[in-house]
Amino acid sequence: MTARLALGLLLLSEVAVGAETGVPLPPAPVRIVIPDAAAFDASLTGAYRRALTGTPDEADPVVAGWRRSQVGAKLEDQWGKLAGDVPWTWSEIMALRPRRLGLALLDAGALDAVLVIEGGATALPSPLAPGAAKTHGGASYHAVARRSGGGAGETERRAGFAWAQAGGRLFLATSEEALLLALDEMQAGRFFDPPLAGLASIDLDVAALRKDRYFRREFLFGAGDGAGHVAAALRLEGGGLVEVRQGQGDAGPAAVEFETPRATAAAWEPDGTTLLPALRAALLEPLPTRRDRPLVPIVPLPPVLAASTDRYLVNLERPPAAETPWEEGELVGWRELFQKNPVSGWGYALDADGARRLVFPWPERLDSDLLALCVASAARRGGPTTTTAGDTREIRVGADLPALALRRTGAYMWLGRSAAELADAPTPTVVGDLIRWARVDLDAVRTEAARWGRAEGPAAPERIRPLSDRVLGLLGWIPETTSLRIERRRSAGGWTERVVFGRDSK
Repeated sequence: MTARLALGLLLLSEVAVGAETGVPLPPAPVRIVIPDAAAFDASLTGAYRRALTGTPDEADPVVAGWRRSQVGAKLEDQWGKLAGDVPWTWSEIMALRPRRLGLALLDAGALDAVLVIEGGATALPSPLAPGAAKTHGGASYHAVARRSGGGAGETERRAGFAWAQAGGRLFLATSEEALLLALDEMQAGRFFDPPLAGLASIDLDVAALRKDRYFRREFLFGAGDGAGHVAAALRLEGGGLVEVRQGQGDAGPAAVEFETPRATAAAWEPDGTTLLPALRAALLEPLPTRRDRPLVPIVPLPPVLAASTDRYLVNLERPPAAETPWEEGELVGWRELFQKNPVSGWGYALDADGARRLVFPWPERLDSDLLALCVASAARRGGPTTTTAGDTREIRVGADLPALALRRTGAYMWLGRSAAELADAPTPTVVGDLIRWARVDLDAVRTEAARWGRAEGPAAPERIRPLSDRVLGLLGWIPETTSLRIERRRSAGGWTERVVFGRDSK
């Protein structure tokens, strides 16, 4: 239920949040409220509906990628065990004609969650196992299955099952403890209201999720997302889908904007510590994998006389000599340079022809240091180098082939693969309270599917292809969306972010 409901949050339309929208959900790292279940259901189409109703296309790349991931495979197995006690999908939930829904995920690793279905029919669409009848604070409930520790002769089951009908609500929980927490909230008159207006709204406890190894692996939180709570909701504004997010704490440094007429993707990242990894991946060493110690060490040959004492250079009475580790080379200098002059943020632009350009604020007094390290990286990979003069410094290797280029525009430095790619590099400008932005042409991204597939290799059960299995799969779920525009701005006490899912006007 948790995974399927989370997938359904991706496609929503707007509904006004009324006065009675609260759901008795206990405090949890993730809490979701759907104030109008009928409107939510009406907006579900295509792959979203198939996933929630338990009939996904087996060839769906999102489903396939999810099942190949460690978390997805685990959830599939555990929810399969739970299906014996509550064989419900979205169809059975909607058969109850609910007014609103709420979901609290208390522990991702333990699969501890409670779903609250409020209002509508009192008769269940299919009977639930009665289990052991109990009471809590005057409310009756049923404890059907407890978690199993996977002892001798016992199949491990992390998700138990308990349920209750009380106060015009149906409670479905994967543990008796989670159910009792929700009943406590109802009996105490505590109701969790949607943090933002929308057909579905979610509250994330970022501090708690940063400690959860499942969320750290599958859902990345940036340094600028703070440690408090992040609220989000999806709405339909002006005929287009918009996600609104709000966060607490330090919003981060001001962003800059720059024109990108040819770019299929461009963005400004407020976390300067991620610049060096991105610079290596995009320009310095555009390889599938990069070594932390990329330089082969130079060691002396074994002495000639060694053969007279150890003819085969092997002695079973002596452990082998430790291998000399590879060296970091110029990477030490890169780290020291950015430690000496940390950048507050950086941007990038990716063009349809494959051009990759990075930009960041940089003091002119350190231009020579930056150029020297660019030369060192190019020389390590390509041999002797030459560097051109002028406004754009191009580093060439081999048969006069461009390897890297640098161009200053105002207080900012652009890096690219060649002088031609930087010929029209604009001068970035600070814009009001903007702290982060991104623009992506999804149609252009979709055309890269074959190239991604070649780079990531064929699909296999034991590996995940992040781009082919996940990104392209998700794009298949939103075929009418042709672009993404993201803007994060500073607000009172934190930040507000908008994600606009654009559609072609044709």
